[in-house]
Amino acid sequence: MNVYAINEYDWMIGASLEDCINEYILCYGDPEIIDEPQELTETQLESLTHFVDERDEGGELLKRTFKEQLAIEVATGGDFPRLFTSTEY
Repeated sequence: MNVYAINEYDWMIGASLEDCINEYILCYGDPEIIDEPQELTETQLESLTHFVDERDEGGELLKRTFKEQLAIEVATGGDFPRLFTSTEY
């Protein structure tokens, strides 16, 4: 599994870029919002931050690298491709 940027605010997880684009269009409609889709590099996976819907003892949202979250998503399993994260939610 890999993480693919679909545009500047949505990322999908799946086996291929083509599968992720097709699923994105199926789920979210408008293909016009797909902008320069690409597989994330190892450097990007290690540098981008994924905010988790969990809080630490101080009430702050937990955060992980995309690489850490990818490992969790793959270990958890489920249906792929699917939305990995978004700045809009």
